Amino acid sequence: MKISRKNFLKSSTLLFGGILFGVHKSAAAIFQNEGGFKVLRNNIGIFTESGGTIAWYITEDAAVVIDSQMPDSAKHFLKGFEERTFRKIDFLFNTHHHGDHTAGNFVLKSAAEKIVAHENCPKLQKKAYGEGEKASMQVYADTVFSDKWTKEIGKEKITASYFGPAHTGGDIIIHFENANIAHVGDIVFNNVYPFIDQNGGGSIRKWIEYLEKAEKNYDSDTTFIFGHAESDESVTGKKKDLTEIRDYFSALLEFVQKEIKNGKSLDEIKNVSSIPGAKDLIQRWDGARAANIEAAFNELKS
Repeated sequence: MKISRKNFLKSSTLLFGGILFGVHKSAAAIFQNEGGFKVLRNNIGIFTESGGTIAWYITEDAAVVIDSQMPDSAKHFLKGFEERTFRKIDFLFNTHHHGDHTAGNFVLKSAAEKIVAHENCPKLQKKAYGEGEKASMQVYADTVFSDKWTKEIGKEKITASYFGPAHTGGDIIIHFENANIAHVGDIVFNNVYPFIDQNGGGSIRKWIEYLEKAEKNYDSDTTFIFGHAESDESVTGKKKDLTEIRDYFSALLEFVQKEIKNGKSLDEIKNVSSIPGAKDLIQRWDGARAANIEAAFNELKS
């Protein structure tokens, strides 16, 4: 039987992919956008289903995952991950302690060699979920750092940085330096009202400082991956998106401070349809705007 040049090339590619990535694995499989997987560039992509956006990096000699969502969606992610590589996860990062970013650790633990987070992350995770019905499902980071963690793996240099309290007391940004892609976790809620976890060490003022440090640390070409956004299409963006949420927080504090000086009560301040000087954001849950106003009120009155 004659084999056409087209079929020969296709077969050769699959054969080469099988040698490189393992039996029945092909290089093309990594680049398929399906089942919540989307490729960005340089073997780096994202997975969206429920909870915080997962980022992944897969090559023939490296596998890195950032965040783990919830157990059910983590199972779906792991299935897709295993369709793309036979490698175990060299490093699983948690951007912070919230359950929609760490609960899937329980599913991914058998596939992950190391779990990396800021030193405050497992402490806050234990405080939030270490007792009661969720306690037995908790898997904590086994590798922690205080300010910066750097590792060369595969064709990437990965740097995780902590710039202080913000959304929580343990938020980190993970930067794939060669690809210039940075996962910022919940430091950015793109075009939606953010959740300010003051019980978990979060601070609006510190969040503003965190964003200003991040803006200086990354350049205009950096692609950012956000924990949450108005849609799956907007979970990635540029530095302007960091600036917009910084400006939102500044407008929020300015507005609430002005209303306090005018003698308004918290309930009166919360009863507004928008925050003057701030971009209109989407309320992903009922009362999100009012919750932001209350957080600002508490911080300014403390």
